[in-house]
Amino acid sequence: MATAAAPHLKSIPSTGRRILVIDDEPSVLRVVGMLLERSGFSVESADSAHAALKLVEKDKYHAILTDIIMPELSGVEFLRELRRHDLDVPVILMTAGPTLDSAIEAIEYGAQQYLLKPVEPEALVRAVGRAAALGELARFKRNAYAKASSESMPYGDRPTLERVLNQAFGTIRVVFQPLVSLREKRVIGYEALMRCDEALFASYGALLAAADRIGWRTTLSRTIYQRIAAACTELPEGALLFVNVHPNDAQEGLLAGPEAPLEPIARSVVLEVSENTSTQQFDSMASQLANLRGAGFRVAVDDLGTGPSGLLAFTRMAPDYVKLDRTVLSGLDKDEPRRRAVAGMYALVRELGIPMIAEGVERVGERDALLAMGADLAQGNLFGAPAPGFVAPVLG
Repeated sequence: MATAAAPHLKSIPSTGRRILVIDDEPSVLRVVGMLLERSGFSVESADSAHAALKLVEKDKYHAILTDIIMPELSGVEFLRELRRHDLDVPVILMTAGPTLDSAIEAIEYGAQQYLLKPVEPEALVRAVGRAAALGELARFKRNAYAKASSESMPYGDRPTLERVLNQAFGTIRVVFQPLVSLREKRVIGYEALMRCDEALFASYGALLAAADRIGWRTTLSRTIYQRIAAACTELPEGALLFVNVHPNDAQEGLLAGPEAPLEPIARSVVLEVSENTSTQQFDSMASQLANLRGAGFRVAVDDLGTGPSGLLAFTRMAPDYVKLDRTVLSGLDKDEPRRRAVAGMYALVRELGIPMIAEGVERVGERDALLAMGADLAQGNLFGAPAPGFVAPVLG
């Protein structure tokens, strides 16, 4: 039995780890089951994907080993259905006749490994051991999430995750942080920031990741944009409203169009896209820029200095603003190399004619260092923490 070369792994304890083996050949089930049980695993078998799905609805497994080619329901189709019940359990697929399509689908639905039959016994045990260890790690992480949220819930269980997300969506609210002109000592706008009472999703990134896992990203985006639109009815005249957006939202009618919550206030809105955005996502939003600008939106590139897409961001987005990330400017009043680097970035964007906003200014020394290098626009707790409504900034 042979398989693709695998890196040498230390022996992984297997005692007590539950493995589900699926194959329509009784002899394979018997041999693989004996091999894994001799290695200390607890093994259950199913002779079809349908039978296996009934088992996973009732029980949890550390890993699943399944053949790809089976009657009625293939291993890849099983994997697709499995993800409706368990988002995390590692799955190893085995086949004697691999195809590119099956490999791509396996990756899409989170297959842990793709083994070619016949598989050497040692390689099979090693692969199952590694998958089972990852499955146990996923279980520990779910328990940690559950503890953090003060609820005993299996985070990898789709129905429960849907319930928790529904609860979280109900608590989403918007706060606003001022952006100021240092030279003119006045507010120029506010950034809308999401807050959520569900402890699992204290940050937007965590909420987005969870929503993405079950295909609820567009629902999340629409909910946030609706809350922003409802909360900004008293935006001061002439002030800009900076809103973080997912690049794909532009193609899905969530930003511009008759059903887009923010379009009625588009002339006040600056859409922020992170420099860490992928090339594909930049292209997705760039294809909609004419529509967005036609509706009145402006565009900003956020997190400048933290991602590999800086040049791409400028060429694709032609931004009206850029925002210098806090991690880049932190401590620049005490760090001469950092100060020179930031001054150089300011010189470059000034040459391009793009205003740059220093984000996350926390101390007077940082503010003064920015002023000394000719910077003007800034945001941070030094001027005002995020708050409900549009609080006037502190301008010393």
